[in-house]
Amino acid sequence: MEKETSEVIDSTKEKGYVLYDLVQMFEEDNLGSIDKDVLLDTNPHVISLFLSRLTIDMQRMLLRKLPEDFASEVVAEMNPEDSADLLAEMRESRAVSLLNEMEPDDAADLVGELDKDDRERILGSLEKSQPETAETVRELLEYHPDTAGGLMNPSFVALQDYITVDEAIDEIRRTKDDYDNMHYLYVLDKEGVLDGVISMRNLVLASKDSKVKDIMNTDLIGLLSPSMDKEVVAQIMADTNFHTLPVIDDEGKLLGLVTHDDILDVMRQEGTEDMQMLAGAGADESLFDSLPASIRMRAPWLVLNLATAFLASSVVGVFQADIAQLALLAVFMPIIAGIGGNTGAQTLSITVRSLALGEVGLFDAPRMCIREASKAFANSILIGLLGAVIAFFTTGRLDFAIVVYTAMVLNMTMGGFVGCAIPFALKRFNLDPAAGSSIFTTGATDTGGFLIFLGIGSIFLV
Repeated sequence: MEKETSEVIDSTKEKGYVLYDLVQMFEEDNLGSIDKDVLLDTNPHVISLFLSRLTIDMQRMLLRKLPEDFASEVVAEMNPEDSADLLAEMRESRAVSLLNEMEPDDAADLVGELDKDDRERILGSLEKSQPETAETVRELLEYHPDTAGGLMNPSFVALQDYITVDEAIDEIRRTKDDYDNMHYLYVLDKEGVLDGVISMRNLVLASKDSKVKDIMNTDLIGLLSPSMDKEVVAQIMADTNFHTLPVIDDEGKLLGLVTHDDILDVMRQEGTEDMQMLAGAGADESLFDSLPASIRMRAPWLVLNLATAFLASSVVGVFQADIAQLALLAVFMPIIAGIGGNTGAQTLSITVRSLALGEVGLFDAPRMCIREASKAFANSILIGLLGAVIAFFTTGRLDFAIVVYTAMVLNMTMGGFVGCAIPFALKRFNLDPAAGSSIFTTGATDTGGFLIFLGIGSIFLV
């Protein structure tokens, strides 16, 4: 029994290399020992992660071990900017072959990242060998990459409403190699206008003599316009739970489909961007970016952070004489500022998330800011009391403990309000609510905390 269990476990192990295996061979300068057959059993995403660590020449060397259809999957899994750099260095014939193997939306994403000269050069070569693919890619490039039009795949299964179920199934079998997504089948009229939709399940279970028009669903929901923002598209897909969503123009003609795997990529990308931008890092920065690229993305936010730090220090400078008379003020300043900053950070993360998910809008700003300030105030009553008790036992001064308590309550309340207000303010000016929010919030709570604590202390203690 134990042997049978072991065999089952072994059979479920991932085939091919894991990322650790490839990295070890790279660090040992032993890439030549990579087994082609094992590489072909490796998940394309794993290979794409490994390629991000290599130079373009080494990437090309590794891809030569793969057939074009598999290599295209690997390149499609890479970061679009990295894959564009790789494509630009390839021979035109090789680049065109890889593009032709990709889904049109993936090919358009990759070509869109190329420099203008490289884009026209490769598209020109693609037009000579695959004019239909080139035309489709050019059409997709007309849409902004962050919209439904930029995400959609123009390949879909279209049926006429007058055919029978048996005829529809024959059509699907005939074109099975042309389409990857067949969860839903779309029924169009002669003008290409979307009339209805049929799930594959309902089609298979229906009587073969039934007409498509008799079993299609005409109550269409989740329709997208090509200019719709990708975050809105993600929210609609989450609400409808559909595997694909149709994109239609103003006349109702079906342009393409946005699939669930595209939306998963969007959600991962947006979540990563928000997390990094909150801290003032580049939205799409990674550990493997070059030194100049990282400096370019991080330096502006660090300059802004420096400015807010100088603003906070200028407040301290105003109270130099008071601090000189009562050194305890300097000892407790970081505590007041830090607790306010952490309160603001808590509120900030929740507000950015709610805005990203569409749970709140700009019209909610006043109510939400007051609500978050109230939550922070409620927390400050207990936390401020604890801080005051510690201040009293360490200093032996009741008046100083009262000042600490008052400053903590005021700064934490302000932190709650500011942590909510800043993302809404950025959203109001059509900026990403996550862009540098933590820097603005920390600057406000540091400056405000010093001003409140030192101001009250100078009045009642010095």
